[in-house]
Amino acid sequence: MDWTPESIRLHVDNTLMNTTLLKDTVNGDPAHVNPFQHPQYLILNLAIGGQNGGDPSKTKFPARYEVDYVRGYQKKGAGLPGS
Repeated sequence: MDWTPESIRLHVDNTLMNTTLLKDTVNGDPAHVNPFQHPQYLILNLAIGGQNGGDPSKTKFPARYEVDYVRGYQKKGAGLPGS
């Protein structure tokens, strides 16, 4: 994930999968708050099945979901929210 003041870009194995412009991420409530201009936290989730995951009916459960590490980096002088 590359998060700049202008956009969030998601990559998988160095392939750009999605770009979201932060000017387009304002909540639809009366306050029109932009959630990506506030401090964030990370939730790691394993989704099973669905359009991108395929049919899980032949998967043997229980299975393991292990995360070795998660790193976050911020470019010096980026001035992102919460920094």
